[in-house]
Amino acid sequence: MRLPRGDEAGTVRLTSAALAATLHAPEPFTPGAQETARSVLAVPTLTDTAEDRVAALWHGTVSADPHPNPDPRDVPRRRRQRRGVLGGWLLPAVVLIAVLAYLAWQRHAPALAVTGATVHTDSAGPACDGTATVVGTLHTNGRAGTVSYRWKRSDGTVSGVLRQQVAKDAHRTDVALRWTFDGHGTVRATATLEVLSPDPADASATFTYACP
Repeated sequence: MRLPRGDEAGTVRLTSAALAATLHAPEPFTPGAQETARSVLAVPTLTDTAEDRVAALWHGTVSADPHPNPDPRDVPRRRRQRRGVLGGWLLPAVVLIAVLAYLAWQRHAPALAVTGATVHTDSAGPACDGTATVVGTLHTNGRAGTVSYRWKRSDGTVSGVLRQQVAKDAHRTDVALRWTFDGHGTVRATATLEVLSPDPADASATFTYACP
């Protein structure tokens, strides 16, 4: 730009630089416009209606699980909870099953049975005014229970009904008769063991009482 001389009053000449600046002046800038544009572009517009979600679930593009990726730290906790629940009812259930099995076994297991009987004593008999000991043996099947029996003597004496407890796994149980003699003479004596229940059986033994 040159200052006007006297004969050039009112004339202004612009250089090319000034002209370029004038021609390429930027448009007015509105504060916040650029930031607004960026914020608008950073938030896309989505349409997510109920129909769109149903269609996405049908095609398998989304998961119906609201928590598809659970925290791995929750897995041991859930396992402990399951074990706690199982342990809470498992022991009582096992005890109950064991009791029921035992009761069923007791009810349906074979009962006590007498399979036979034997009797033995000293065949020589007792001495004068002595007592003969006659031993009877009950043979059973190993079950526990009670055997009813009685002794019958050859002199006509019959004992009352006697009962003998038989232990479990005891296949042989002994019972005894004591027969006392007095006086002089010779007697041929027989003692008979008669089993009444649970199964009938009998056995006898004979001895001689001799007192000169």
